[in-house]
Amino acid sequence: MATESGLRVVRQYSDEGRTLALRTLNEANSEAGTVLRNAWTSFIELVQRLKNSAREVLDPTVLYEELRIFFRDEIARNNAFAILIGLGFGTTGGFILGMWLARPHLPTPIMKSIASTSFRDPDNVVVCQTAVPQFQSSSDILVRVRAASLNRIDRRIAFGYGRTLRRMIRTYNSTYDPELPLVLGRSCAGIVEAVGTGSKSGLEIGDEVWLATHWYEPGVASEFVVVPETRVSRKPFLIGFEGAASLPYSGSIALNLLDSHNLNEHSCKGRRILVQDACSPVGCVITQLVHKWGAHVAATCHTRSVPVINNLGAADIITFANEHFRSNFIDVNVDKSNFINELASREKFHFIFLTTRLGYDYKFLEKFLTKDGVIVDAVEPELSTDDYGAVGRFFLGTYVRWRKAFAVLFRTSVDWGGPHLCHLVLERLAGFVNDETLKTVVDRVYTPNEVERALEHICSEKSIGSTIITFR
Repeated sequence: MATESGLRVVRQYSDEGRTLALRTLNEANSEAGTVLRNAWTSFIELVQRLKNSAREVLDPTVLYEELRIFFRDEIARNNAFAILIGLGFGTTGGFILGMWLARPHLPTPIMKSIASTSFRDPDNVVVCQTAVPQFQSSSDILVRVRAASLNRIDRRIAFGYGRTLRRMIRTYNSTYDPELPLVLGRSCAGIVEAVGTGSKSGLEIGDEVWLATHWYEPGVASEFVVVPETRVSRKPFLIGFEGAASLPYSGSIALNLLDSHNLNEHSCKGRRILVQDACSPVGCVITQLVHKWGAHVAATCHTRSVPVINNLGAADIITFANEHFRSNFIDVNVDKSNFINELASREKFHFIFLTTRLGYDYKFLEKFLTKDGVIVDAVEPELSTDDYGAVGRFFLGTYVRWRKAFAVLFRTSVDWGGPHLCHLVLERLAGFVNDETLKTVVDRVYTPNEVERALEHICSEKSIGSTIITFR
């Protein structure tokens, strides 16, 4: 009985719950239907109003009347014109900006270079990736470098030589050129890769050329280099790229010095000339040329270099067997110096050429000159601008700015010092090589990855001639 009573109670409550749920659902459907019907009716009315308004707005008669009333006022006409101009410029500018932003971003071409990454770190010269240079003028030449020479001046540049002036020159260039990494190398040989449309050099793609660059310009010890057409010339056909890379810079220095002192095939005969450190790149060139022109050549060099210097034409050689003969060119006690004794036992000289840096005052050498004798310093001088403070840099910047302005005004190039480098000098050198008046002297050839060894050899007392980096 109790069980049946419980079941009846559960069934009764279940029936009442179902009835309540059905009543609630019916009421909700009725209210939702009412809401939907009201919303639909409002939507139909809105669409009808929009149709009526569009019919009125798009009526040509109404539009014409509204425009006539609007433009009847001169101020309104001016405002409308200004708005149209603004819309035109804005639309055009937006389109151009959008196209520029949507342009394909091509990767910047890069190349392998030997460069200085700082001016203080002793291991600052490394092989790194730099951007391939771009044409700055329609007459420029793009050269694929096969071999480049490193000189003692490159070592000085790597430790900051000329950094202040170079920074000022770069500041007023039309193109952005970062200060570091700074590519080294003063001369190279390679193959013409591209020729500017405005070039009148006569060079063509595939020509084998050589070139040189100033100390204040980016170097050429990289896979590609862009140079003005006036700095490049066809290399001698008798020598390869490594030999050709050794001559443009050192040969240009030698020819400039010889020309400035009127030394040539007509005036050298019978002259007595002393070449200090004849085994340097510049010393090798001077020794050969003045010997060929009839001068009596005396030379100083390391014992290791004697056979080479003798073969280049030096008739009288003063040798030094110690490891630091350049720094010990004379002893502290000048009167007892072996070098002084050697010079005193010889006739006086008409010219003394100093081809490497000396750590002492060389004025004492004047007593070994003839009455009209001359000491010729072939080494790049120290630059006072490297030690300028803020005030000095300000005035230097003003000076650089004015010189560049005058160069642009008169369409000339600015020469900031150093040897005269041009295709005419290179063509003279090529002539000397082709007629065998001048021989190339290459001591060592290194790969880019051996740049540290190359720089050590350049600074070595036993180096002979040029040190070459090959990019083959």
